[in-house]
Amino acid sequence: MRKILIIMVASFMSYSCTAQEKVDLEKLTFKEDPRVLVKNRKKSADRTEPLTSLPAYTTYDIAGYNFGPVALTEDCFVSYLLNSVEDKKLVGLIIGFETDATSKAINKYIFSHYSKPVVLEPEVQKKDRNNKLYPSSSAYLWRNVKPGLSLLLSKSHPIENGKLVENTNVVLINNMVKPSYETNFKTVLDRVIKTYKP
Repeated sequence: MRKILIIMVASFMSYSCTAQEKVDLEKLTFKEDPRVLVKNRKKSADRTEPLTSLPAYTTYDIAGYNFGPVALTEDCFVSYLLNSVEDKKLVGLIIGFETDATSKAINKYIFSHYSKPVVLEPEVQKKDRNNKLYPSSSAYLWRNVKPGLSLLLSKSHPIENGKLVENTNVVLINNMVKPSYETNFKTVLDRVIKTYKP
């Protein structure tokens, strides 16, 4: 009987640890401590993330992560954007979906779940003389998907092994957060929008 109890307790503890690791990135309130979110996960230091200019923790150790119904796979990554190296408050996310399957799944979910976006960069498919598709990209913006937060989705279609594949980045950002150094942009969101909008 004692052995059975020990096994049951061990199983429960194992289940609890697994359950604690599950994170729905779409449901983050941005009041979470990013240091807790990356605890026990392999991550980069709080290096500057180039798209936003903000310091960030980036991890490919994404077991148990999902965005809504879309589970992140081993080819995905998450960057937790910080307001500063000193404060380390969570102000945004960048989630990379780097396979055809996860990219198409997150596109389907976001385009069906949220209202019509602002098109920052339309998707234009061009073909060469041999009727092969060129690499292409596109970008879309949803303002205020949550109070004070906007979502930007960008797609690219690089060529890998002679075939076009699809990659998607999802940026969820606080509307008012400012770049971490002096720029012409009032907010990080302005900076990210300008990256895609001519």
